[in-house]
Amino acid sequence: MRNEPESGELRELLDQYAIERLLKRYASAIDRKQYDRLDEVFSADAWIDYRGAGGIAGHYPEVKRWLAEVLAPIEEMQHFISNVELEFDGDAATGSTYTLNVNGITVEGELKHMIVGAVYVDRFVRRPEGWRIVERRESRLCTFGHAFGPPPQ
Repeated sequence: MRNEPESGELRELLDQYAIERLLKRYASAIDRKQYDRLDEVFSADAWIDYRGAGGIAGHYPEVKRWLAEVLAPIEEMQHFISNVELEFDGDAATGSTYTLNVNGITVEGELKHMIVGAVYVDRFVRRPEGWRIVERRESRLCTFGHAFGPPPQ
């Protein structure tokens, strides 16, 4: 006898999968510097706070422009997403996600790397076009290497 999932459990599994795809889309868009793809990740009115990782806080359009500017000189980027924990409440969800970011930049003729471990704390909403991040806060957890100067305090 098989235990079939309840319809609510199945919905939650599908939503978990959709949000994890959204988080991976974010990482790929950043790594490939395809910032317009972030429109498929964030709602137009999203509030994003990257101050905990040395960045800015603001509404999505402002942060999108800032990302394109600040990440332009970084020659190598690779963002890994893991430890996704989500809590659902109908068409809304909250969650935290670990990220490990490997970044490389040439300093004085030498390619130097910095690895940053951080956590994203997000609020998601299901929209007609799919799940979107409506609020994000990033906190840096650890830094290895200082190719870009000392980590923020």
